[in-house]
Amino acid sequence: MEKNKLTLLVFIFAVFTSCDCFQHVQGIVIDSETQLPIDSVKVMRDAERIIYTDSFGNFEIASVTGGLFACPKISLSFEKEGYNKATKKYKSCCTDNTVVVLEKQVK
Repeated sequence: MEKNKLTLLVFIFAVFTSCDCFQHVQGIVIDSETQLPIDSVKVMRDAERIIYTDSFGNFEIASVTGGLFACPKISLSFEKEGYNKATKKYKSCCTDNTVVVLEKQVK
């Protein structure tokens, strides 16, 4: 009987420790009119995770999060002065070469 309890405990521990999700989004931010890359766009995952696009408009965000039954979607916000803010949601893992298009604000 004790062997069954130990087996169950090991199984439960393995299930809960294997529930981490690797999340990765990589892409480029471009201007809607010119189709040219936009540098220094603020890319926010949450208040603590903020990066900026490089001089070629490229960005990359990676993290490991928990997810008991499924990995959560990734929500990113893109902001730059003079442009409308954009928010995009991505599947839980591994989105490469995504293109984010920002529109200039109407004055």
